[in-house]
Amino acid sequence: MQNLKRRIAALVAGCTSLLATAALAQDPGTTSGGGTSSSTTTSTVTTWYSEPWVWVVAGGIAVFLIVVIALTNRGGTNRTT
Repeated sequence: MQNLKRRIAALVAGCTSLLATAALAQDPGTTSGGGTSSSTTTSTVTTWYSEPWVWVVAGGIAVFLIVVIALTNRGGTNRTT
């Protein structure tokens, strides 16, 4: 089972590095076809923490973690049986 986990982790790491390399290899400054082109783009940038769904998901995760910790906590006492 450990061997399978290691292989899956290696596969995920390999795919991630391959995609990162492909993304970095892009050259946005060149155009294909040899022609010249001019374009104007406008974009709006929103920060991730200004979206309401992010806070809903974060709150859900926090509640889930609190419930899991509360259910797995043994009260901090040493029980001897």
